[in-house]
Amino acid sequence: MSQADRIRIAPVFVPKASEVLAERLRDLIVTGRFLPGEALPPERELAADSGLSRGSVREALRLLESEGLLASRPGRAGGAVVTRPGREAISRSVELFVRAHGMRLGALLDCRLAVEPMLARLAAENRTEAELAEMTAIHERFVASVDVVPDYKRINLDWHLAVARASGNEPLMALMEAVSAPIRDAQEYSDVTTPDLRRGAVRAHTVILAAIAARDGAAASKRMERHVGAYREVALKREESGGDGTRGRAGQGDDE
Repeated sequence: MSQADRIRIAPVFVPKASEVLAERLRDLIVTGRFLPGEALPPERELAADSGLSRGSVREALRLLESEGLLASRPGRAGGAVVTRPGREAISRSVELFVRAHGMRLGALLDCRLAVEPMLARLAAENRTEAELAEMTAIHERFVASVDVVPDYKRINLDWHLAVARASGNEPLMALMEAVSAPIRDAQEYSDVTTPDLRRGAVRAHTVILAAIAARDGAAASKRMERHVGAYREVALKREESGGDGTRGRAGQGDDE
């Protein structure tokens, strides 16, 4: 066998011209060379400077717009304007990933267990009086909804997101927002939302809220970990048993 027969050259992938331009413009935006609210040069100028076609320039701008870095401004003085991606852009991307891959409930609860104790700790340390009042008002509605499952699921999500917002940590808030809706909508979540678990969740929220009100970050973290961990155990037990036996641990670990 000759040397030429033994050596294989891997395929070479060359990025599209529009992707190269998008990367250059992206770097200028994220490094602050173009500031939020500032208009990019017109398409014809970008085309002339880059040596690309107007079509490639438009494709690059559309890519950056889909990432939340640009917005189109209509009219004669319109064009591409630099924007700053909001937290919702991150949440939307992660949520689409979760839904597209059909993540099981246990995996989503693993994610919550990883981040929510820290969110509770930060909420206790950073919350304002207005944020505490919001969490308290939602909790009161949560207590009243314990026997109405659709309301219970919605208000439960609202309360956990209020805790996340009070943390002040944007990346963790985005992650929490991304996984919360798929958890709420999962069929398995409906199956483990038993009356005992709902009453246990009310007790858990009560003690977590008390720790947040007292600015006791360690207690808030510990109690949130126990609360979310209890749901995780029930969900995993259901998966392992093929849907049977979810009531055996109902409420365990939720109240102290």
